[in-house]
Amino acid sequence: MHKKIIIAITCSVFMALFSSAHANTTLLQLETKFKDNFPETALSTLNNADIAEDELTASERARLYFLYGQAYEKARQLELAIESYDKGIAEVESLPISDILIDSYLERSFAAYLQTNDPAAYCVDRRKALEYARQHDNQELLAKTLTQNAYCYYTATTVNEGIALLDEAMVIVDKGEQLDVHRKAVIYNATGSLYRIAGLHKRAYDNFNKAYETWKTVDDKEDMFNMQHNMISSAIKSGDWDNAKVNIAAQFTLAEQAPEFKDFYFFAYLNAGRVALGTFDYSLAVSHLEQAVAFKDTTQERYFVTSSHLFLALAYMRTGEVDKAANMAAIFKQDTRFPANMTSMALTADAILAFDNRDYLSSVNTLLKIIDEEREQNKIIINNKVIEAALDHNAKLAEFENMLLANKLELKELSLKAATDKERISELKLSIYFLVAVVLLAAIIFLLHSRKVFMGRAQTDYLTGIANRGYTFVAGDKILEKAIKKQQSVSVIIFDIDNFKSINDQYGHHVGDLTIQATTKRIQRLLKEQDLIGRIGGEEFLIILPDTSGEEAAAISERIRSAVASQPFQFDEIKLELTISLGIAVLHEQATTLSELVIEADQALYKAKFSGKNKVYLAWQRA
Repeated sequence: MHKKIIIAITCSVFMALFSSAHANTTLLQLETKFKDNFPETALSTLNNADIAEDELTASERARLYFLYGQAYEKARQLELAIESYDKGIAEVESLPISDILIDSYLERSFAAYLQTNDPAAYCVDRRKALEYARQHDNQELLAKTLTQNAYCYYTATTVNEGIALLDEAMVIVDKGEQLDVHRKAVIYNATGSLYRIAGLHKRAYDNFNKAYETWKTVDDKEDMFNMQHNMISSAIKSGDWDNAKVNIAAQFTLAEQAPEFKDFYFFAYLNAGRVALGTFDYSLAVSHLEQAVAFKDTTQERYFVTSSHLFLALAYMRTGEVDKAANMAAIFKQDTRFPANMTSMALTADAILAFDNRDYLSSVNTLLKIIDEEREQNKIIINNKVIEAALDHNAKLAEFENMLLANKLELKELSLKAATDKERISELKLSIYFLVAVVLLAAIIFLLHSRKVFMGRAQTDYLTGIANRGYTFVAGDKILEKAIKKQQSVSVIIFDIDNFKSINDQYGHHVGDLTIQATTKRIQRLLKEQDLIGRIGGEEFLIILPDTSGEEAAAISERIRSAVASQPFQFDEIKLELTISLGIAVLHEQATTLSELVIEADQALYKAKFSGKNKVYLAWQRA
């Protein structure tokens, strides 16, 4: 009898453990699927998943609710998204601080942002997430939380605090092993937003464009579209109508390419209408904005729906259709939850309604009040602390890129272009201008003086003066991309100095360094100007030969091998006879990236070493 009871209990425990393990495995599979490629049928995928919530731990249930929140958020069912995040937070808030708790707060804030575009509404959760993140041992998540909180400093008087958070985030990321595409793009986006608040609209545009190009590398169409939206707003502020029109065309193209995002056309028409207003094409503005209002039900971003009515009201006023303008202004005023900090928009609606009621004095005074408020805002923008914080952050952003992003040639783009910031002159026109100009000029002089040294360090190997590893791979990727487009051949050679360790052991590292330097100089003389040579390891080098076939690369490699072996090297009283071994790979259908070619060439180099050294070996001869 007792044996049967024990067996029954054992079976029950086993089944419970099996069910829990099965549920957790299914949850992990869903998380991986959503991370790698968010499915169009996200909600049905979740609903059809074989997961029993009562078999999950509190943390696992929070993760499941988080996935539901993500799915609802993508579908723009924002109330349901917030409700899902609420459930997840309730599950784990009483437990020790965890990643899922912080992420749930951040995503709930994003859903609130989409609903309201009001920092007062969505920043409460971001501040709570930061409070938790500072107590939690996850530096990557802390960097993400700091970046998200930077958006919460949305006034000219606090923008320097937002910049400080971005600087802190970059320092944290600096310590990590790598920087993912999303984190890089978000830092650019946040930087652009803060620059826009500081009135540096051209610099804001540049950073939004960098975010767009970064998300483009992973074909993230939603974020690409959002960055086009931000670029349009900055272009409008700086009167850069040519770029604004290019960005609008890009939005319409993305709307055609990604029909799953139903609200793309709403935003494309809204921005087209805004640009038409700015370029005085009022009939076109009316046409575009009427289209935007017609598409308003495709989005739940209430702030922009409400704004579309005000822009259309302005367009109607410009075409003399006062009754229609007043109707749109009245609809705008019905949104009692419109962000309170957007006072100029509310005053514009008041002026239109007063004009419709023939209260012309009130209408004019309201418009004058808008001008007065903008003048005060400009005074705050030119605050010296704000400018200094923006300039200091720009320098740190340049250093950040140099350290982490494979030394890409973006430093030149990140140099301060203060001398071209004409919008600062035209918009502000304040007596303090002279002081600001001096600050900007000093920054430019400093950057111009240090740029050559800075970029040289970013690209050059300190010992040999040739390209370093980071620059070699970045420039090499570009050579391959160009060759593939032009359907040209590219050859890759990896070589190293034979028995180099014995040189260091016998003569010391000083002679080893001299050996590397002398070998490099001798080989450089045999390469063409367009050929790229870089040091990628201690005594290991990579040569990339554009428009060069395998046979040609083999001939070049043999000349290089012979040049090193035929004549000894003399270092004071020390005479060394050196040899090198070389491996060659050539661009072909199965190897179309630099990393793939390097692997093949490295395997060929190994074969050359194994076969006795002082040899050239071709990758296709390995078999």
